[in-house]
Amino acid sequence: MINKSILTLMMFLLAANLKSQSKVDVEFSPNIATYSIVEYLVAKHQGRLFYIDGKTDISYLPLADLANREMEKYDNSKIIKAMQDYLQVAGQQQDLTYQVLLKHNIFPAKGYAYQIEENDNAKKEAVKKFAEQLREFYVERKLGAFFKSQSYFIEGAKNEVKKNIPTGYMAEMEKYYGQKFLAYRFYVNPFDVLPYSEVFWHGNGPMFKSDKGQIANMISSAYVPLKKKNNIKDYTEFGFNHPETTNFLITHEFGHSFVNQYLGQYEDSINKSNNLMSEAFIDKMDGQGYSYWPSCVGEHIVRSGEIRIALANGNPELAEKLRQQHIKENYFVLIPDFEKKMKEYENNRAKYKTFKDFVPELLTVLDKTSVEKVRTKLGLSNVKYEVNLTVNVPENSGDVYITGNQSSIGNWNPNVIKLNKTGETTRQITFKTYPDLKFKLTKGSWETEGKIDGIEEGKDVSLSLDKNTSVNHTVKNWKQ
Repeated sequence: MINKSILTLMMFLLAANLKSQSKVDVEFSPNIATYSIVEYLVAKHQGRLFYIDGKTDISYLPLADLANREMEKYDNSKIIKAMQDYLQVAGQQQDLTYQVLLKHNIFPAKGYAYQIEENDNAKKEAVKKFAEQLREFYVERKLGAFFKSQSYFIEGAKNEVKKNIPTGYMAEMEKYYGQKFLAYRFYVNPFDVLPYSEVFWHGNGPMFKSDKGQIANMISSAYVPLKKKNNIKDYTEFGFNHPETTNFLITHEFGHSFVNQYLGQYEDSINKSNNLMSEAFIDKMDGQGYSYWPSCVGEHIVRSGEIRIALANGNPELAEKLRQQHIKENYFVLIPDFEKKMKEYENNRAKYKTFKDFVPELLTVLDKTSVEKVRTKLGLSNVKYEVNLTVNVPENSGDVYITGNQSSIGNWNPNVIKLNKTGETTRQITFKTYPDLKFKLTKGSWETEGKIDGIEEGKDVSLSLDKNTSVNHTVKNWKQ
């Protein structure tokens, strides 16, 4: 998540009468840092990845900038292609990647210290393959020696976080969710690239099991831009010295450890309402890195939990500020519905002793909403228009499919909605759509996506409609 208007949460965390003895270990992961370096290489290659603009100066993030300049000495096409191929399978989300890289033995070692928990076998195999490709990249680029040479900066970043973590801050979260973890680990990642702002952040909160208990992890970018200096050792600030952001991230990202572990088993059920993402949320969430619907739902629930915990601590002012940020500024407009449902949890703790017990009931929120309700909350039009699409295709194209951000054209499933064959080189379809239309053409899979004349390769055809429309496009060729 990226945010430019960080709220002051430290007062809430310090004011709470916290007695938990849980200790937060502050660490650095070479595996995650390697991934972030490659992530930026991909962003540079294709112009953008997730929230990362690969075209602008990043000298305000000294280690990320230094790593990028080091990598420019090499041909990085192999690892760039590896990540692009991986994301085609895993989708535009980072949760699985972070989880697996933390479970992997520290590069350059092979193998895993913890079991990978992923029900989708295709994604599981893809992420394991990609992790090995990252490990090989780490070895080839001698990143172990590079990270060691930057230990001054990395240790400085760790120390900034350590000094800003209030002792025992986890108690209220443990109490609310009805669970405690074996350990809490905060990984600093000064190689993560964020758009410039006075304060910014990107975090992730994977949780996993050990033989002795569950471990809550969080990974965080730097969150304060730094003025460029001539030498890394000239820095006396390291980008993490912002107490309010440290405490916000702790509340938010460790919140994911309490929540996400129980959502995975309901992923198929959550995805039944995926049209809420494609037809309503997508434009608001894509730039924030939450275009994968289960991740967006998880964010709604974690943020609702932040609000409810603030209220449990007698801080309605903070709760209202969080609502303003999460709903008005970041468009998580189902939070009021989740909050209303979470009151049932709070008022029935004898029945729901832990958050796990309540998750099935909480997810009924998704069953009781609709695309029209969400679009209204987001201030989007619910008017639908008819589109008559004619497509010119190469000879011998065979079956041609359309897919996009509407249920009527398959909700980004590449082999559901087939166009009518009206000639050897023409196809046609008529469908209803909301005004904000995006689509692509395939021969039935993403591996056979069409390259459309006038549209940048890999980009969607995007239309803003205000009437029924006839559209013509030409497919130059298909991916092989």
